[in-house]
Amino acid sequence: MEMSFLNNDCLEIFLTAGKRMPGTTGNLIFFGILTIVVGLASVIYPQLFWYLRVGRKVPDMAPNRAYLIILRFGGILVIIIGLVMMNYCGLFGR
Repeated sequence: MEMSFLNNDCLEIFLTAGKRMPGTTGNLIFFGILTIVVGLASVIYPQLFWYLRVGRKVPDMAPNRAYLIILRFGGILVIIIGLVMMNYCGLFGR
């Protein structure tokens, strides 16, 4: 009895998931830079992200300080993810 969800194509994709594929480094560089820019915007301007999420729904409400700190922390995590993406491309040298 053969399992239909583990055909050769799916198995090949699963086995090559961790390897660098030719032509994908350009996409990773673009999304790495985009991720770093969004993370920096979240660290520098957390009020913008608060406004996009909450402020436009409730215009008379001021942002909570704790929420802004959490947005900054999330921005730092997003920057780290962007740096990992850039490191995966080999832009920082080895």
